[in-house]
Amino acid sequence: MMGRLRKLFSIIFLAFLSSSLLGADLGPQQQTEVRMLINLMDYIAKDYRMAVSDGEVINDFEFAEMQEFSGNALMYFLALEEAGILTDVSAEHDALTALNALIASKASPAEVSAQAAFIRAAIVERKLVPLAPLKWPNHANGKALFNDLCATCHGAEGKGDGPAGTGLTPSPTKLSDRSIMDGVSPLQAFNTITLGIEGTSMRSFKELSEEEIWDVAFYIMELPYTQEKAAESNPIITLTEVATMNNEALREAYPGLDIPSIRKRENLIISGPMEIARMLLNQAESASVAGAKDEAVVFALKAYLQGVEPSEPKIKASDNALFERLESSMMGLRESIKSGNAQEIQTNFEVAYSTIDEAEALLGSTERSMWMTAVITLSILIREGLEAFFVILAILGILQSMGAKTALRWVHGGWIAAVFFGVVGWFFAGSLMQWDAQSRELMEGLIALFAVVVLLYLGFWMHGKTNADKWKVFVETKVKGLISKNNMIGLASFSFIVVFREAFESVLFLSSLTVDGRESSNIGVLVGTLSSAVLLFFIAWAMLRWFKRLPISKVFLYSSIVVLALAFILAGGGVHAIQEGGYLDIHSFPINIRLSLIGLYPTYETIATQVLVFGLILALWKYSAAKVVKAQ
Repeated sequence: MMGRLRKLFSIIFLAFLSSSLLGADLGPQQQTEVRMLINLMDYIAKDYRMAVSDGEVINDFEFAEMQEFSGNALMYFLALEEAGILTDVSAEHDALTALNALIASKASPAEVSAQAAFIRAAIVERKLVPLAPLKWPNHANGKALFNDLCATCHGAEGKGDGPAGTGLTPSPTKLSDRSIMDGVSPLQAFNTITLGIEGTSMRSFKELSEEEIWDVAFYIMELPYTQEKAAESNPIITLTEVATMNNEALREAYPGLDIPSIRKRENLIISGPMEIARMLLNQAESASVAGAKDEAVVFALKAYLQGVEPSEPKIKASDNALFERLESSMMGLRESIKSGNAQEIQTNFEVAYSTIDEAEALLGSTERSMWMTAVITLSILIREGLEAFFVILAILGILQSMGAKTALRWVHGGWIAAVFFGVVGWFFAGSLMQWDAQSRELMEGLIALFAVVVLLYLGFWMHGKTNADKWKVFVETKVKGLISKNNMIGLASFSFIVVFREAFESVLFLSSLTVDGRESSNIGVLVGTLSSAVLLFFIAWAMLRWFKRLPISKVFLYSSIVVLALAFILAGGGVHAIQEGGYLDIHSFPINIRLSLIGLYPTYETIATQVLVFGLILALWKYSAAKVVKAQ
């Protein structure tokens, strides 16, 4: 059995890795070309004024650089167009050609800057590459990386006076100079660190992860304001805006905005996930109106995965009914777009927008305190923990009744290892969150369906023992059998798989509670985790005492019911998760029956899977009972 389990588990991981790789929109080379194109537009818009004034070249080197940059930008643009990455871009193509002509004719900085800004905005709008980090960057890590890698040239305070920068041409940028940095966005800094600047001493830092580069990019934006005290106001602004807009653009969009507050990330209220969902829904609606059905489905899916899914634990904890309506409306919208019924599509867009508004109002109605975070954490871990531990406790109850002490240790080792990996996963939560939500949903779904197979096998093994008439002989035989190495590994692996699924999902949920970077959120998660551990311990202790008083036939019977019931629940939940990731089509059931507690969702696919599993349980239960009667 365990050989088959290990093989299946390997297939799951291979499928997950394949989906992650195939899910990428662009290859590395194409991502570099997109970033280069955006970065070149940033540089031209900012630096052209240093090359030309009043129709005359004032710096030959800068002017030659501007001509080179605009020529390279057109080259990257054409390569992306030829590869089919950029489509319907005649306006942008004409704008780039015009930009080259403007620079060649020594046009005014205002004209060139406006043209470059238009092209940049058009490319950025297409969201071909990530434009912002998934969570607020880490200030301390950004500072440490800057001091290690950048300060030798740029200076410890960003004044361009580092010892290695002496005599460089061009000289290192003065990152503390507000007149320079006002025209720079964190996205531009990210692209520059990632790509480097050809022909200068600014190399690319490809050895850093994306998360580390964002840490440095955001830290650089703080350098002009190290001595500034942030205002006490609380501007409402999104992380994407902070990442993609320079200070000049922010001031224009938000008159009176306190820039030190933004760049030092102090006293901010971040309106994120629901705004992202609404923005992507707008794009889905535009694509749908234009007749681009496939594109509309993709945007609608992203609206759920990037906007709604990250807020799932927060919404569920406050209003589970609202979350179920929101999830249902987003799935229904994707289904209607595929069906092509214009009236139904319009109605579903209106419902989706309305539920998003409700969710946004709920999330913004009260600031999440440390105690609220603790309560949310507790509810998540108790819900996830009970699913796994009811099964583990059933196994422990049987082994305890059989006196299989060696087997007990292996089962304990399996679930403890799963919890350990869950704790380790918490420290890599940033990397887990870097996985796109689609891959996370697929991983959850595949693990759930794999667990269904294992639970069915185990459940019927248990049921087959409920009517054994010679318990003494049976127990002695089974205890001896359990001592074998293969069975020990099997028990430990089963224990690990059941708990690991819940640990994996819990880490994803809890990491979403700490993306705001607030200390109160981290403390709340810690308090909730410790509280849930204590509560689960007492539940386990009470259940094991109860199992100990039961006849062994009843222990087997109740345990098999628990295990098979969980298989039924996970069957619906696993298919539902795969549907949420967009890997399986959605066909709505005519009756809106939804009860996530038992894995019941209103789609033909989830209901059919649960009916199949339920039918299999009944058939095998009857077969198992008949086999016992025959043996007697």
